Amino acid sequence: MRLLIIGELNGQLGAASSIAVARGAQVTHASTIEQGMQILRNRGADLVMIDVLFDIKDFIGRLRAEHFSLPVVACGIGSDAKRAAQAIRDGAKEYIPLPPEADLIAAVLQAVAEDNETFIFRDPLTRQVVALAEQVAPSEASILITGESGTGKEVFARLVHRKSNRANKPFVCVNCAAIPENLLESELFGHEKGAFTGAIARRIGKFEEADGGTLLLDEISEMDIRLQAKLLRAIQEREIDRLGGSKPVKVDIRIIATSN
Repeated sequence: MRLLIIGELNGQLGAASSIAVARGAQVTHASTIEQGMQILRNRGADLVMIDVLFDIKDFIGRLRAEHFSLPVVACGIGSDAKRAAQAIRDGAKEYIPLPPEADLIAAVLQAVAEDNETFIFRDPLTRQVVALAEQVAPSEASILITGESGTGKEVFARLVHRKSNRANKPFVCVNCAAIPENLLESELFGHEKGAFTGAIARRIGKFEEADGGTLLLDEISEMDIRLQAKLLRAIQEREIDRLGGSKPVKVDIRIIATSN
């Protein structure tokens, strides 16, 4: 679990960090939203805890604009019902009153870790597919999952990740159909500062963000054929080239792709 804490939290930062670390989280701190965004671009995160005094609506808007998909938890001194309600309306998943309680922090981390993990089914054919997923999960083989929209392809991808030897590492999902063609290469492979107009800072791509874990390429059939050639090299060699970069970057990932 990679936890990013944004803000000073009125001096409660150390307590919150200590509790999270004791529960197995890797904690990074940013004083401002801009610093937090830079950390997300360079390292990624699984969960953000942010001071409720910041503009949470704007922050979540910036996350969406840069295609970051991760839960945001607001934190504030005491049980301020008005601020808590506003934070939830602005897009925060939860509100945690400070000073932090160890059990509450642990519960939030556990909830995020288990998010989307409940797998319920009755159909005998689904049982066969689940058995197959559990059989191939411990291997390092790349996997292609096919099926119509709404049949749970991402759910099965997460199941494979949870049952694999990479379960405690990042699971990163990229919807290839939702990202504009001219941005997808940078989203996947990252870019260096100045690589193109608007590249004001270095940013790692989803391949590097998933290092050590699993990368899900959702709707891979929607990817431009020219980008697929670069993707093939990344899959075969397990190394990528950032846009504007001068040398390849090694990555240790397992790739799962879906298509309808």
